[in-house]
Amino acid sequence: MFHSFFKLFHLPNLKNKTTHLFSIAPKRLLIASHPRMWIVGTGLLLLVIAFFCIRPELARNVGDSLPISEAHASASHTLPETASLIKTDLMQTEEHSKLDELKQKQRVASWISKRYRIAGKASNLFVTTAYKTAFDIGLDPHLILAVMAIESRFNPYAESSVGAQGLMQVMAKVHADKFEDHGGIQYALDPVVNIKVGAKILKEYVKQKGSVELGLKSYVGAAAMSHDGGYGAKVLTEYRKLKAVASGSRVPVLVQAKSVSKRSIRQKKVINTAPLTGQEKKESAISDNPALL
Repeated sequence: MFHSFFKLFHLPNLKNKTTHLFSIAPKRLLIASHPRMWIVGTGLLLLVIAFFCIRPELARNVGDSLPISEAHASASHTLPETASLIKTDLMQTEEHSKLDELKQKQRVASWISKRYRIAGKASNLFVTTAYKTAFDIGLDPHLILAVMAIESRFNPYAESSVGAQGLMQVMAKVHADKFEDHGGIQYALDPVVNIKVGAKILKEYVKQKGSVELGLKSYVGAAAMSHDGGYGAKVLTEYRKLKAVASGSRVPVLVQAKSVSKRSIRQKKVINTAPLTGQEKKESAISDNPALL
């Protein structure tokens, strides 16, 4: 029996049988031309499969040692770490930004409190509202604060003879529509409402006119006049000081009065003796009262 079984694996007999079985495409199949190699390879493959079935942990170790597996494993481990590092960096940057803004607010509020002799609590409220409003509408907070400084010297109850009210001297009746979202014009003297409405008006003028200088000219009500009585220059001067204070620079709190020579006083008297025209009277009124809108 065994003799007949092993006789089947005799090379001439096996070759004849495989040639008969694969005679359809003998040129394309390696099995027909190398039957012994096929038998040996199949046997080895079966042995490897049987071995890994008995010892599955070896199969896992071999798989983990492959370059592709290592790359995949390293990627799966490093990606979350990298993402967490990036997230941490962004959070730290945001925290530094908030801390820097807080320091700016503190510097500016302290400087305004000393310069304009107002309570620290009120100064903090004005500065905080200006920063938040500026962020909401896309305007520099120090420009808003500079307008408040020139318009009312940070007096929330200031009111001009023509009806301009509050910190930013807003003409409430003229801009009544802008108070609708804040309860109406009866809240024109509310510091927070006044800052928000005044800043919105200023932003619209700057956007319409194309520059801060022309926007300030319109804000003070001198758009149709040849000059604004120096209003824009005063605001921008105060703006630069506030920017310097926010950055940590030392800016004097007290205003230095300019000395006026006797000659300039005489010249002023001579100039003022001439009668003013209608246009000059309007411009003079703007110069004397820069709170007009």
